[in-house]
Amino acid sequence: MRNDVTTPRRPRDEQLRQRLTEQAAALLVARQSSAITLRDLAAALDTSSRMLVHHFGSRDQLITAALAHARRQLLDIARTQLTAHDPHDLRSLVAALRSIVTDPINRPYFRLFDEVNALAQTQPERFPDFGHASVYDWLPQLTQLLAPTSTDDTDARARATLALAVIRGLMLDRNATHEQARIDAAFAVFDAL
Repeated sequence: MRNDVTTPRRPRDEQLRQRLTEQAAALLVARQSSAITLRDLAAALDTSSRMLVHHFGSRDQLITAALAHARRQLLDIARTQLTAHDPHDLRSLVAALRSIVTDPINRPYFRLFDEVNALAQTQPERFPDFGHASVYDWLPQLTQLLAPTSTDDTDARARATLALAVIRGLMLDRNATHEQARIDAAFAVFDAL
């Protein structure tokens, strides 16, 4: 009789798998990085590497599941924050997004996702579709917010795309240079357009 947790005959405990996913997501967000070994993940999650492989197949599949969970968490937070800001046009949407990305509660998520997005460009097999998801997680909701003040759906989507591009570009610039005053000045120029 084999005592191998990876055997297909042993069913996965889906509640345990979900709990491990949530804990791994919290760990990655807290670390603001996906760079962690399977052994370190197992220790942090108070389980064994073998059990993680049983539930996820590999470290990368666990990381992928944890990142998906973290993305959903951030989107839930952002929806609440966007509702509070009630953006109605491009300028107010960029201001609301700026508030969201600079909120200390959200910064660890964005730092983690910045790292993973960069890795996804050079290691797409590890993070399939992460870059696409980082846009399309946001684009439909932002398009919907701008629809009432846009000429049509195409215009609303173009404005939502521009809002994302402005925020993402200035975030990348700030992370690269740490020149907050210059970034603030750029936001002020955008706001005055």
